Parts: sequence; structure tokens; C-alpha cells
Amino acid sequence: MPKTITPETRQKCEELIYKTFSAIDPTGANTEYYQKLFADMSDAEFTKLISGRLPFRYHVAPFDNEPKMPDIFKAFKVLNKPLMEKVKLPYLATDPVTGKPIESKECLVGYLNIKRLKQMLTKKNNTAIEIAKRDMKLTGRLQSTDKGGLESNKEFEGAMALNLENTTAEYARVKAAAMKAKAEAYNTINVKGEVSFDDIDSEKTDSIPKNAMNVYLIGANIHSNLIDENYYNPYTLEKHAKRIERNK
Repeated sequence: MPKTITPETRQKCEELIYKTFSAIDPTGANTEYYQKLFADMSDAEFTKLISGRLPFRYHVAPFDNEPKMPDIFKAFKVLNKPLMEKVKLPYLATDPVTGKPIESKECLVGYLNIKRLKQMLTKKNNTAIEIAKRDMKLTGRLQSTDKGGLESNKEFEGAMALNLENTTAEYARVKAAAMKAKAEAYNTINVKGEVSFDDIDSEKTDSIPKNAMNVYLIGANIHSNLIDENYYNPYTLEKHAKRIERNK
């Protein structure tokens, strides 16, 4: 049990607390809160409070007293503490001469509250060995027990951030809902034992979700160039091509 502080020391502590919160919170709401809190406390209760780990909390009212960086700098000046510090990184490297760990550049040092996620990787981890079960009417997306083979939006973002354009195209077409290109890729693998991205013809109409969306847009009397060309849908273009071929 920590030794109870004297009234003089308590007064100095309270003054420092009030000055710090007044600097970071110009509205005075936090200062007023702690003044009321300490008013009913005995010296023993005050000692017990400040002896705890992280005893003080900044109470935020959205759009009212949200902390701003200039106010945070003022609060650190009141405390006479550096806001930016160098951090020793012994797990990265150690100076072979002095034996001291290397230091980072000056950075913001503080506590970060991390809450445990409800969905844990050990519970939600899912894999699939087949990609046969699909929504063949609208999206072409994998479903049921095969949905573990889907590429997530974060995986697409990561691939694009690394400029992996062919990889992104492969995930979005051949490995997704471009069924004709998928069949062509499988056939090439069966014959050659491998397939290249350049070996696969990418047709504009070879996409289940594109065709489904185009049907909905036509039903709403809206023209798009998702798969249509010059206001003709693929079916009409195919009929025109066959007619021209017969007339040759």
C-alpha cells in the first residue's frame, strides 16, 4: 500500500492536473470534472487513485472538446515532457562496438488501446479445394463450401498497390466469372501442362456479372458499354456477323 501523500504534495499534484487538462481542453470540462472528483476525496483515496496504472482519462464530447494537436503540444509543455522520442530497437540490431541497441527516428510515443476482435483468425479461417459451386445466374461468385476460394477486396488492393496488374486481371477474370476463359485455361493446362496469361483470349462478353448487369440496365431502358457496342447487344452483333458470313 503506497504511503499517503501530504496535503502540500496533493495540492501541487492537483494544480498540475488542472493545468494539464486546461491546456488540452480549452472548454474546461475535464478540469471541472476532476475538481469535483477530488473535492470529495480524502488524502488516502487520492493516493490510491494516482497510484493506479493510467489513473486519468480525457473525456471527449464529439464536436465539442475533441483534442487538437496545438492543445496537445501545450499540455506536454505544462508537463515538461517530450512529445516526440527516440525508441530503442534491440530486436532489430545492436551496435557491435558499444553493445547498445539502435534507435529509431523521433516518433510519437504513447499508449494504444487495442480491443480483442470478436472474429478471430483461428475461428474464421476457411479454405476450399474446389471452385465448382457458383452463382451462375447473377454474379458468378463462389458460394457455399467453395466460397473460401474467393479473393477479398483487400487482396485486390494489395495486388494493385504492388502494380501486379496481370495478377489482378487473373483474379478478376480467369479465376472469377469469365467462364469461357477459365475453360480455355484448363484446356491449355491439360494439353501443355502450363498456361500463360497471354495464351488466354479475354472477351468483353465473357463475364457472368457483366451480362447480368447489362440485362438489368436494358430492362431499365438504360444503355451501357459494359458489353454492348454501338448500341447493339452481343446477341444482335452475333446475328449480324452470321448474316454477313452467309452473304459472302
